[in-house]
Amino acid sequence: MSQTDVFFCRRAVVNHNIETKAYHFLLLNDAFCGDASHYLGPFLFDVDIKSVAENNIIFVRGAVNELSSLPARNTEKIVIFLETPIFSDNELDVLLDARLQGYQFGIINPDPRTFSVDWLSAFNYVLFTLENHAIEELVQRVKHPLIASKCLWINGIQHAEQFNLFKDVISNGLFSGDFIKKSTAVKGKRILTYKVILIELLAMLNDNQSSPKLLAQSIERDPTLTYRLIKLTRSAFYYSQFNVANAQRAIEIIGIRDLIKWVSLAMLTSVPGKPDCLFSMALSRACFCEEVSDTLFPKLEGAFLVGLFSYLPSFLDETLPLLLEELPLEENMKMALLHYKGHLGSVLKMVEAYEAGRWEKLPFDKLSQAGMDEQKFRDLYVKSLSKAKKMGIS
Repeated sequence: MSQTDVFFCRRAVVNHNIETKAYHFLLLNDAFCGDASHYLGPFLFDVDIKSVAENNIIFVRGAVNELSSLPARNTEKIVIFLETPIFSDNELDVLLDARLQGYQFGIINPDPRTFSVDWLSAFNYVLFTLENHAIEELVQRVKHPLIASKCLWINGIQHAEQFNLFKDVISNGLFSGDFIKKSTAVKGKRILTYKVILIELLAMLNDNQSSPKLLAQSIERDPTLTYRLIKLTRSAFYYSQFNVANAQRAIEIIGIRDLIKWVSLAMLTSVPGKPDCLFSMALSRACFCEEVSDTLFPKLEGAFLVGLFSYLPSFLDETLPLLLEELPLEENMKMALLHYKGHLGSVLKMVEAYEAGRWEKLPFDKLSQAGMDEQKFRDLYVKSLSKAKKMGIS
């Protein structure tokens, strides 16, 4: 890879209402446990960072010995989180100088009994990681006066129960972890309607005799879905200068081939009780799968839906095996989703590894034979985030 480019992936950091307020950027050194002194500077010089942060605050871990290599003046919303060993006077001077340049700093897992008020004043943020603390201990630590006055971020939250506990304890806190994908189930007739419509559309699209009229009749059973589909025809992807009055005309503009993709997107954005960032995560994965598949297997179809449908359990509150029993998907897509089998399964497995920052699991020795190196994979990730942002429908 270029010395000015860094492997990274992003993870949503949300507030009490599960609204994205920041992105935690995981860098190469976090995953490979390499020398942390080589990555932060190039990362902050990276021209792609601003676009993929989407005007949210950037959270990134760093090391004290990296601070001297930061860009001279920071105009972005960047918070650098540092580990908690005692700094030398010279290191503290470097940190304070970086603050004057516009950088903000956070401290990771501090014990307030160890540090003075003056020393902690250099930090605006505090990060606690659940894997390093018992919940009871952490609840007491965040209540300490020296800590409670900071902007607190709790990372590694796994379940809604943990999230509810901490949001009650911490006013204006920030939170991240797998709980976002495991949000509390919201049942209702609308979800059942969406599932029925999706099943019908998949069955019709597998039938060569399906027509825009028949497909429209199924979609128009749900007014919200119809509205979103019509609105899509005004997007940059399918801009139409004509007024579109019904689902049939929208299908004619979009095309039957892409219909299931966009209906699935419209359906997921309409499911009530789910955080917006969950849809963004699903769409980003779908686009990433499609980009990787198009590069490695140009004639292979279905990667977008495999990526998108891997998030179905988070939206429809049922297990993936049960959902796939009902959906008339092609067998290779089902095998990819359930067992990571076939080319589609390989694509999904690699994408999930990249998203998790487990880059050591990417088989670059084999991928290089297909012209896919680290730089190419990173570029596809950045491209997929940009594409997902453009495709987002509301």
